[in-house]
Amino acid sequence: MNKKGLDEMQLQRKYRIGNSCFMLLLYLLLLDTGLYGFGFRWVGYPANIMIILTLCCGIYVVRLIAGGAYVGPYAKYEKPVLRTVLMVLCSVCAAGLIIVFFKNAGFSNPDQVNDMSAPILLISSITALIIAAVTGVIIRKQNKGEGE
Repeated sequence: MNKKGLDEMQLQRKYRIGNSCFMLLLYLLLLDTGLYGFGFRWVGYPANIMIILTLCCGIYVVRLIAGGAYVGPYAKYEKPVLRTVLMVLCSVCAAGLIIVFFKNAGFSNPDQVNDMSAPILLISSITALIIAAVTGVIIRKQNKGEGE
């Protein structure tokens, strides 16, 4: 067992899924660039990259979870039904608030979405960096507590 709790089969499956999703990302970006060169623009510049990247990351996570390579085997058996229900309810509420926010902000015009793509890209990048930093700090503190 390694630090992440994944066994060898899960690690190999995770690497294989990651490789195929990276290749999907590469091909979609090349396709987008080729279509842009021929004059086909489906969304403005920063937004098209973010949409493709988000799509590929979503496919990666879904395939990891479906393949059983997201979380390692548990030492004890537990039923996290309440935790799962609360997580789903929080996700539905957050999605509803985002929909209401965008509806009230008047983002029905495509030009407004293209104008907002750069700030959305900046905010999502900063949020991802903060999440990565906090996760790194937590993992480092947990490893110090285990004596590693």
